[in-house]
Amino acid sequence: MRVIVAAAGPQTRWAGYLGTRSHFVPARVDLAAPVTFPLLELVLLQAVFWADDVWLTAPADDPRPYAGLARSYGVHTHIAPPATRNEFESTRAVWADGRTNVLLLGDVWWTPAALAKVFAGAADGGFRFYGRQHASTVTGTPYGEIFAQSWTDSAEMRRLTDAVRAEQDAGRADSTKHGWTMLRLLQGTPLREHVVRPPWWVEVDDATDDIDVPADYRRHPATRGLTKGGAACT
Repeated sequence: MRVIVAAAGPQTRWAGYLGTRSHFVPARVDLAAPVTFPLLELVLLQAVFWADDVWLTAPADDPRPYAGLARSYGVHTHIAPPATRNEFESTRAVWADGRTNVLLLGDVWWTPAALAKVFAGAADGGFRFYGRQHASTVTGTPYGEIFAQSWTDSAEMRRLTDAVRAEQDAGRADSTKHGWTMLRLLQGTPLREHVVRPPWWVEVDDATDDIDVPADYRRHPATRGLTKGGAACT
């Protein structure tokens, strides 16, 4: 099994909040713990627990802090091509043919139970998306999120990634909803209709959540109030 932690996104919505990328902001190890780590480090800590073949994708404009963190955990680094459109395209070069791939978004705060669900689903094979379909009553995020994906057929994954780009370029799909568009292509449902269906969708509805805008950071129970206690990690 290959685990790919995707952290090469453009950070447009984060907009330099706290003077650092979202991957390096402090987050509590668990909801009750006073100890904090950079958010991305928490993802890597859990990824290397589950697999011994782990890759981290880093942004082309400043890969050094990502590569340094990867080395400390024995993780491979891949510098994504500049201006890649989404995390699927940025990780494409390290997809493993003939093996199970698990793509974890690098700005997600994960519970151990949620990751256990991801790796159990990945072991079953096929395409799976893992996320929360609606607003969260735990973190307060008012919309659904995709946190991870797994697949075994990388040729089909390449076809789907190209299909997402084509549908977006043609204006038939939302240009910002890459994962949701791919899920809808798999399901055969309208590209602008929010509906999820098993087996392609696996619901993860706990404190796991994406930290990709400042409001996410301020409200999540693992990061709430941390900006009052000190600077972000750099």
